[in-house]
Amino acid sequence: MTAMTTPDLAVASTQTPRRSPALAVRRGFLVAAPVLAGLFAVVGAYADPAAGISGQEMFKIYTDNPGPLQFKSLGFHWSYAFWIVPAFMAAAYVRGRGAWIANIGALLGFVGMTTLPGLLFTDWYDSAIGQAYGAEAVTTVQDTMAETMWGIPWFTTPGVLGLLLALPIATIALWRAGVVRWWAFVAVLAGQAAFMFSNVMWWGCVITTACFAVFSYALAVGTRGRTEI
Repeated sequence: MTAMTTPDLAVASTQTPRRSPALAVRRGFLVAAPVLAGLFAVVGAYADPAAGISGQEMFKIYTDNPGPLQFKSLGFHWSYAFWIVPAFMAAAYVRGRGAWIANIGALLGFVGMTTLPGLLFTDWYDSAIGQAYGAEAVTTVQDTMAETMWGIPWFTTPGVLGLLLALPIATIALWRAGVVRWWAFVAVLAGQAAFMFSNVMWWGCVITTACFAVFSYALAVGTRGRTEI
């Protein structure tokens, strides 16, 4: 067997390792996820027959419009999933400074991703209850659950925290590790603010998509040539 000489080893050590197709696809999913989150939010908000409405009136509209409601629920289901998953995946690119922050973001991403997207299924139950027994029955069921089931807040709160905190915290970790610049964090905050303060209207979700596209660009630039842990 021919042994490599010192010059050969020096040349080999300077060559950039080739990224495997599997890792390239994984990185591509990470980069695309924030934009997909915004686009699915636009679909959900545009399809929502009761956008900006809450309470008994919302239940009445959902009872009368099960068709559009299903597009709304599917849109937000996938929006929340793509929204939270980058916090879980980005931790693999953080080492040294920001590693513990990345762990917190990944944990919040895990608890958020495993709870919040699935909660959209309750929209269809609300509509079906209203169709079978009247919209007033939906309120009765909701009130009964709130009064008799202590576990509901323990199920829903982690999902809400995951949506609100996982991505900003993960972005801070990426920033501290030198993977992204400060403006990536600003883009994430601006996108989330547009989503919340627009009362989840379609135009607010369009702004969210634009802001998240900036964050995706930051991820694409920052993770180029980097290897995961």
